[in-house]
Amino acid sequence: MDRRNFFKLVGTASGGALTGACGKQAQELIPLLVPATEIVPGAEEWHPSVCSSCAAGCGTIVRVMQAERKIEVEGETVRQPIAAIKKIEGNPLDPVSGGRLCARGQAAVQGLYHPDRLTGPRRRAGARGSGDFELVDWETALSEVAAVLAGVDRRRIVYLTSAGMGTGSATAARFLDSIGAPPATTIGVNDFTVERRASQLAFGWDGLPVYEIQDATYVLSIGADFLGGWASPVFYSRRFGHMRRGRPGIRGKLVHAESRFSQTAWSADRWLPVAPGGEHALAMAIGHVIVSDKLRESDQAGESLRQAFVATDFSAACKASGLEEKRIRDVARELASSMSPLVLAGASIVRPGSSRAVTAANELNLLLGNIGAKGGVMPPASLPGGLTAERPAYRPLEEQIGKAEVVMIDGVNPLYAAPWLAGSLAKVELVISFAGFLDDSAAHADWILPDHHELEASAGVIPLMSPTPALTGAPAFVKPLHETRATPDVLVDLARRLDAAIEPVTLDSAYASLHGQGTDEESTPADFIDQARRQGGWWERERPADAHRTRTEPLGDWDPPVSDPAYPFAFQPYPTLQFGFGGESHLPWLQQLPDPASSAVWNLPVEVDPATAEQLDVRNGDTLRVISPSGELEAPVYVNPAAIPGVVSMPIGQGHGTFGRYASGQGANPLSIVDPVPEQETGVPAFGATRVRLEKGTTKQRLVQYAAVDRQPHPHR
Repeated sequence: MDRRNFFKLVGTASGGALTGACGKQAQELIPLLVPATEIVPGAEEWHPSVCSSCAAGCGTIVRVMQAERKIEVEGETVRQPIAAIKKIEGNPLDPVSGGRLCARGQAAVQGLYHPDRLTGPRRRAGARGSGDFELVDWETALSEVAAVLAGVDRRRIVYLTSAGMGTGSATAARFLDSIGAPPATTIGVNDFTVERRASQLAFGWDGLPVYEIQDATYVLSIGADFLGGWASPVFYSRRFGHMRRGRPGIRGKLVHAESRFSQTAWSADRWLPVAPGGEHALAMAIGHVIVSDKLRESDQAGESLRQAFVATDFSAACKASGLEEKRIRDVARELASSMSPLVLAGASIVRPGSSRAVTAANELNLLLGNIGAKGGVMPPASLPGGLTAERPAYRPLEEQIGKAEVVMIDGVNPLYAAPWLAGSLAKVELVISFAGFLDDSAAHADWILPDHHELEASAGVIPLMSPTPALTGAPAFVKPLHETRATPDVLVDLARRLDAAIEPVTLDSAYASLHGQGTDEESTPADFIDQARRQGGWWERERPADAHRTRTEPLGDWDPPVSDPAYPFAFQPYPTLQFGFGGESHLPWLQQLPDPASSAVWNLPVEVDPATAEQLDVRNGDTLRVISPSGELEAPVYVNPAAIPGVVSMPIGQGHGTFGRYASGQGANPLSIVDPVPEQETGVPAFGATRVRLEKGTTKQRLVQYAAVDRQPHPHR
């Protein structure tokens, strides 16, 4: 679809009967999913929106059908006009999604019509964690919450949220500043604090680098499952497809280094099964070969950096990485001799030394001289204006919550991602959740002030990574299904009641702040805002500058391999393509989506190698007890023929105590047994530091696997 025809399509929708902007008629429009047999087909409209299922911020378009439903009014059956949201797709104008969308984005429509959505504000009626709440009206909820906030030390308010930036985070920042509370903090999960720190250390950049893999001829990926659960899978899947088949006569090569056979490893030409925590040593070994053998000259790498790689003990680095010297030399020579080489670095599984590991991998690009080059590394695309200044940052949670009088939870589930915080949270005087569902953390709240669903709210989102500066927008186009309220509106109301009135950062005000910043400076402000609303965002067409600084600090040593006879296995919880870090487990479409590794549905297994399975006498579908110093769990086993001996992996997503009818009590949560070890540079939880031992389980748990080959018992697999 070309840009002009897309404007025509969305332009029609923006003024249509379903937008909720037509006064009296909008009062009749209620979004409701009804069977096709119960509606009269009408004209379709497509509305721009933005996906909030992960941090990527993909622009979407939503298919809305004008339809009817049958209802009873005073004993008579009548037809009522409705706006039925039928489908979500990627926005073809969006530089991140490019018209594509992952399964989590597609399933968002189920969240809108979910039977377990909270229909209005709730006040705790039983013990914390019991899930016993009573429904109250908004005036009661806001007045009572404001009364408590007025009497606390506001310096001891902790606001937990995601790392996303946009109109919501900007309004929350204004609220906290106006009442004298500290800035918002993330929970250290899925916030890419490690990658941001590594980018700052390697390049002096504030934000995630953009890897131009689509124009590279040889990509070495270290630690980042960029086609799976890391960062922006849609964005990088599109680029990977172009690298492979988008250039006539050129097929880029991918070599992937990770301690599990991930989705990216599956798609690579070569997989390097690096030892857990061996990514830093691998990067140093490759850099040593490039510099010592003078394989590539670059003026982007300073002399101190080159000498740091030269001084690396190559044999020791190879041993720590778990890979043979010849294999590492071969990869280094292929990488350095390629026309457009690129190293993509990340931490899908955070370990104690992940910041240093990602930094060292990023600095290989300085040796290759590809910073700012086609097929190289580009700096983060910063957005003009003040929105980018409002990014929440991570601060140690146990210390913060331990001193807090009030904890406000917005868009995150800390008691699922960090279950060890339950004791500290129980001592807090007031816990407020803005969750739209009763999840693990909301069940421990005193008040739940439910937010709109993303398809009901108006919001502007700055993508996690984008090739150009971008603000993706979602104007509200359907009436909320329940008595929920947008969290920014609730914060504005609370600020007013606390005599600290603020103005919210709206989508239109964000667009207005961008007028005249790029290629659309000749349009009027009103036309500029209207165009941005119709196309689903504002995207500058020029790349950011490629300025970087040369690193002068020492790289530091890698962490030595860890061994513990009492806990002989390394344990790796990892984010999944379907659930991420567990935020969408309540959606049945995603529960039924086969896991990429095991093809399991409605449960997620523990992955072990064949030799370990034989030693424990277990086969696919048997259960294993996984025991760490911090706890234990029992789950079905999947004998993964590509698993590294001595390494136990488990996907994140199941094991919710409370999260609606489709996720509560379903499977086990691998994060419940991790040791809360901090990452050395940033302090975020290093889930990959946990050691475990295994025992054959005693319970019976059904493991349903979609693929017949996965159901074959070992050793016939």
